[in-house]
Amino acid sequence: MTEPLECPSGPSINHPSLWDLKQFEQNWSIFVQTLMKEEASLLIPAARIRRQIEQCETFVEVHSNWQSIDAANRLGAWKRLLVAAEKACRNVLPVCARCGQCCRLGSPTLHLEDLRLLKEGKLPREKLITLRKGEPARSPFDAKPFILSEERIKVAEKQDSSECVFLIPEANQCSIYSERPLQCRAQACWDPLPARDSAEQPFLLRKHIFEGIEVLGEVMAQHENRCSFDSLSAAFEELGASKGENVGKVLELLAFEDHFRGFVSEKFAIPAPYLDLLLGRSFVRMAPLFGFRVVEEGGGARRLVPDSPGAQS
Repeated sequence: MTEPLECPSGPSINHPSLWDLKQFEQNWSIFVQTLMKEEASLLIPAARIRRQIEQCETFVEVHSNWQSIDAANRLGAWKRLLVAAEKACRNVLPVCARCGQCCRLGSPTLHLEDLRLLKEGKLPREKLITLRKGEPARSPFDAKPFILSEERIKVAEKQDSSECVFLIPEANQCSIYSERPLQCRAQACWDPLPARDSAEQPFLLRKHIFEGIEVLGEVMAQHENRCSFDSLSAAFEELGASKGENVGKVLELLAFEDHFRGFVSEKFAIPAPYLDLLLGRSFVRMAPLFGFRVVEEGGGARRLVPDSPGAQS
């Protein structure tokens, strides 16, 4: 750890004695960013460390009183703050600082224990999605990608984001905190062991949720038989091998899967938001996994366009 950063002792424009509150906050942000870079080897998120620093007594005192601290004492107050910041980095408290970082890095995967939350209506089913066997996923421990050997049910994430739908970003609070899933309760950025232990518990599966509803079991089986993720992956592999010649086959598969979802929704009066749990994510939504996106054109026509450099259309 380097020595605390000190400001020049002379009356320069960058001396704390001349800072107003806005300049204090700007210089504080610069210092914290530098400190976080030095602590980059830590497994604990930088946002969590900063949150702890800014909750400490020294920061609250100096920040709230900066405007009233006379110029002669501002340098000393600034130095005290820098020392407190480095001390906080070295002594991360074993409590949640509510920085919201774990909620921004991904939503939780559900375990069988969480079925109670669904049955009691405390975890809305329309906020859940199924990741099916064969789909790519990322480990919650090291973010490394892997292929699912069996399905997983997750809380949904906000559009074009990895942020959990239940996070209230302005307050860094969970809107279902008192009834949050097992993985969330086990999450502790200062100690990864509880989360790893929870991962050994049985996962929640669709068969648990829809137990006893035979017709939906048949629907899921038919969907898996005709619209498996492997079939989508194979179609895109053929598209790449044919250098775009087999685009029609991909579009046909996307259209069929869309038709299947629409038929199920209409026949069984299942609202569209529930389909992501019952059938998993739509093929159209998963096209970006293969470097493409679907563009809707007039008359209901669709076009597949590259979503990343080097993709074939």
